[in-house]
Amino acid sequence: MKYNVIEIWEKRYGKKAEVFDYAGRKMMKSACGNKNSSYEPTMDHIRPLAKGGTDTIDNIVLCNWETNQEKADKFPHWVANNKHFKAEKTSNRGKSYNIVQDV
Repeated sequence: MKYNVIEIWEKRYGKKAEVFDYAGRKMMKSACGNKNSSYEPTMDHIRPLAKGGTDTIDNIVLCNWETNQEKADKFPHWVANNKHFKAEKTSNRGKSYNIVQDV
């Protein structure tokens, strides 16, 4: 993988010590790499590599480890933290996605 969690955290959240992922779960920068923490952020490919996704920054989101486990390789619809989500293309080229709540 080209990126690491800290690098993406700093790019997206700057100096913030804690944020919430798209499913509403708390993540803490200090928990990066700590498998014993409930707040560990992990990298997830929005469109999984196994389903044609790319290993680019536009296809990677940080999310709580539990959110990542629930999503797994589901695409384009999934459930995490009892909420329904879907991936929407941000361009016609299909390599960049946004995660939106699916109601």
